[in-house]
Amino acid sequence: MTMKLHRCSATFVKGPHPCWKAQKALDDAGVDYEVVPHAAFPRSRRDDVERLTGQRKLPFIEFDDGTFLFDSSEIAARAKAGTLQPAPGAD
Repeated sequence: MTMKLHRCSATFVKGPHPCWKAQKALDDAGVDYEVVPHAAFPRSRRDDVERLTGQRKLPFIEFDDGTFLFDSSEIAARAKAGTLQPAPGAD
């Protein structure tokens, strides 16, 4: 399963930044994913994200089945636990 990590383009920002937190967790867990960069600032430049998800927040995971997982803490926790997959019945 290949998933997409939609994150801001400010890849140089580390620390408590949510996009970095999600990406680091995926890397640490050895998860195979593709990075899809979006405008870092301001959120008003994220029309593409809003068209796709109905919101402008990053990061989020896009699964192959077209479902999404939002919230960097949830992404990190599920990556660490090995449970990063679409929700059952989400198709």
